[in-house]
Amino acid sequence: SESDSSLYPSVLDRGSSKRINAASPPVLSAALFFIESNFLKNVQMKTIIKNAKIVNEGNISKSDILINGDLIEEIGQNILANGEEKIIDAEGCFLIPGVIDDQVHFREPGFTHKGTIYSESKAAVAGGITSYFEMPNTNPQTTTISELKNKLEIAAKNSFSNYSFMFGGTNNNFGEIEKLDFSEIPAIKLFLGSSTGNMLVDDYSVIEKILS
Repeated sequence: SESDSSLYPSVLDRGSSKRINAASPPVLSAALFFIESNFLKNVQMKTIIKNAKIVNEGNISKSDILINGDLIEEIGQNILANGEEKIIDAEGCFLIPGVIDDQVHFREPGFTHKGTIYSESKAAVAGGITSYFEMPNTNPQTTTISELKNKLEIAAKNSFSNYSFMFGGTNNNFGEIEKLDFSEIPAIKLFLGSSTGNMLVDDYSVIEKILS
């Protein structure tokens, strides 16, 4: 609830996002304020966002937000500054929680001339996306445990936002699926009509085993 705000996650767990002028866009996202401090975990900078129209849980309420380092410490009316905080006046603007995008194609590995986890997660944060699930049809495909670990390692170093990666099913990788730690992935992605590489799953016996 908004009254119990001591452990609200603020913005991102890794990476950074760019602070913007609150007067420029009519809609602000909590994802957009922190290029300066997210990589600097040893720096505990406090920021107060004042007079924002906070959109949360189906309601809109005008309030202030106190952010301490990586955490939202307080949400309330007329939060007082002691002179050390950065103040952002969001009068007339909406402030929304970071958005989760559950289907993105960041093209790494294999197609990095189109985009990378670094470039596309940075673009996502600029648009208010603070978490994403990336699809498995890269090159190599994310259809083995080793390729999943490779993506996780790249994202741990380069992603500006929270991340997870879909694991792709094929007609012949059920053994890999059986070895998955399902706490590490959001889901298994099955292409039943068409796809790239060998990711078309058209063997009904395999589909039944995966869904069982």
